[in-house]
Amino acid sequence: MSTQNKLSKRVIAALAARRDEAQWEKLIVGLLHKLELPREKRLKAIEKYEKLGRHIARKLGVGEADVHMLVQGSMATQTTVAGYGPQKFDLDVIVKLSSPRFTNLRESEQFFADFGKALEGADPDAGEPDEKNRCWRLQYPGFAFYFDVTPAIPLSLGITGTDLRVRDKVHVWSPSNPQDLIAWFCAIADKRFEFQKMVLLKAAMDHAQIDPVPDTPVAIDDILRRIVQLLKVHRDSYFRGMPKEIRDAMPISVILVTLAAKAYDYLVTHEKRSFSSAIEVALEVADRLPEFIERGKGYAEVPNPKLPFENFADKWRTDGGLRERQFKAWHARLIADLDALFSDEVSRADETKIRNIFGQAGVDAWKASQPRPEGVFGGLLLNPSAGNPTRPASTGSRNTAG
Repeated sequence: MSTQNKLSKRVIAALAARRDEAQWEKLIVGLLHKLELPREKRLKAIEKYEKLGRHIARKLGVGEADVHMLVQGSMATQTTVAGYGPQKFDLDVIVKLSSPRFTNLRESEQFFADFGKALEGADPDAGEPDEKNRCWRLQYPGFAFYFDVTPAIPLSLGITGTDLRVRDKVHVWSPSNPQDLIAWFCAIADKRFEFQKMVLLKAAMDHAQIDPVPDTPVAIDDILRRIVQLLKVHRDSYFRGMPKEIRDAMPISVILVTLAAKAYDYLVTHEKRSFSSAIEVALEVADRLPEFIERGKGYAEVPNPKLPFENFADKWRTDGGLRERQFKAWHARLIADLDALFSDEVSRADETKIRNIFGQAGVDAWKASQPRPEGVFGGLLLNPSAGNPTRPASTGSRNTAG
């Protein structure tokens, strides 16, 4: 057992001895509620999203049936956290194009440029499209969000398939399978430990060409999604204010999502009866994140679980070790901060310890002392006081369940 595993076991034992897991759970769920994307901002983003697909079809001169638009990333996995202060929330959108016009394309640049042109005038509020490596960014000045819109064409299975290819400046085309990745994460998140309730409400699937943004209330016992939120909040807080070079090297969301899901899946499969609270699960998942970074080829890999030849940590090989060092530094701080937070009784939680985990937004939420729902990591209902966002929050997510 690693030193970190011993640390989590010690904290878990202390929590059990004091019998205050439930009080800590109430505090954490209250803070995560406050740090969730406000409903009115979410609904405004969805309104803009639903108009975009029809505009793209018209501008490209293809039928609406040839354009299939869906969300990826945190909105699809329901692991969103709102930006704080000037930061904006990103909505990751993928647009699958199946018209004969886009078959047998050998190069991606003209395809990508044509798509960028099609985004011009998409919405008077959107602003001019801004070119990125795989996507076009619509900034939506004055709104709490921006859109990263990725055009994709089928790799092999047509419009209903999940194997896609997207433009890449370096490799010409890159593989992508966001639907498979999201389904993989959600299937793991649905798994339950013995101490949890076993009944889940599931929304019916909508097969419209413009897939709806998931808006089903998150179940009270949805531990994995709450863990991912906790990791992202702590990561964002830890790297906020650091030099740009360091911020750009922070662990991208899809790596956190993948490692957390793998750790959770291992625990719920092999140690299902070993836990009695969500706090225990969260601490153990956090501890074990590094164990699921693979090194069989002599370098760090976080393979796409549904497209194994894609390595989410491919940039770790080309930056002189900067990203891997930053992951290790962040993870060590995460474990130390969790240890410090849970070592005391919940009644002794102080501003410094709350800030170390949740940042100033968490401190503001904690001070607000809003009523908190029962249970752990529950459906996120309350609104944060996040100010007027003016710039994107860089999560570095790609192909993305983050």
